[in-house]
Amino acid sequence: MRNIELSFIDSKRNILDELHKAFPNGSISDLGFHYESNNELFNYEIIKFFGDIHIVLFEGKLTVDTNVTIKPNAMKSVVLRFILESDITHGENDTAIGEGKENGATLFNTYTEQNIQLKKNTKIKWLAVHIPIEAWLEFAESKWDKLEEIIVNQSPWILFESMTPTFSKLIKDIFSYQKLEVGKKGLISAKAIELSTYFFVQLYKRHDDKEKFGIPDVELSKLFAIRELLSKNLDTPPDIDMLSKTFAMSPTKLRANFKKVFGMPPYQYLLAERLNESYRLLESSDRSLTDIALSLGFNDQSHFTKSFKKNFDCLPSAIRN
Repeated sequence: MRNIELSFIDSKRNILDELHKAFPNGSISDLGFHYESNNELFNYEIIKFFGDIHIVLFEGKLTVDTNVTIKPNAMKSVVLRFILESDITHGENDTAIGEGKENGATLFNTYTEQNIQLKKNTKIKWLAVHIPIEAWLEFAESKWDKLEEIIVNQSPWILFESMTPTFSKLIKDIFSYQKLEVGKKGLISAKAIELSTYFFVQLYKRHDDKEKFGIPDVELSKLFAIRELLSKNLDTPPDIDMLSKTFAMSPTKLRANFKKVFGMPPYQYLLAERLNESYRLLESSDRSLTDIALSLGFNDQSHFTKSFKKNFDCLPSAIRN
């Protein structure tokens, strides 16, 4: 096991020096840190936007299980992290992001310790946007008092959102710009701000001012297991009573804690995932609308079309035009 300990943008140079200790044959440049051998890749790039806003791009593949601990500090920033690969854990046992799944977007503060498990022989890819709290408050213009209340809270906290097709497309665009020789920083920064804006808009839509945020009063691992079970059974999901018995949690507590972490009750989440999956299928396959609708558990094509238009503000057929 390889262990790396970092701090949230403690200083760019300190982070790069720590990475160099872990990978002595790697190289530090103005872009960040790069290490590549016949079997391993570790590329960590830090892009400074305006003020103290930073964008971090990381991708790689390692031959040794690696644990990256990002220690908390009091720099008073929030971090948005979007995961395409690897495992993120919060606390000792609670897995937030499943290996190799496009399902992880998180918002947390720099008082929250992060333990990142990078499994050997697994592709790793994520990006993070670090925003000083003062900059975020100015950007948000006090449009949402309840979120502002948690943003300024100096206790550790974390919020989770699903990875939507919009998020995925923007992230892939950002990583594709890494190859550019001209305009790279500007395009990555612009797309990162667009991505962050979509994240906050989604978060705003899914929570109301009465909603409590942050770590629930049950193990996160149970809630992620419930979410995974729903995601794997979009067509025939278990009902709330079965989930309650399986995870030893009352239906009321299950709904409340699931909404606290993921921004919506279990079956609203289920509908959102059905629609996100239908969007991906429309883009990547030539299956009929009826086939897609029925395979994802919609009653019929009409029900699917109405739900799709309400969520994406366009008809399913428009995705293929």
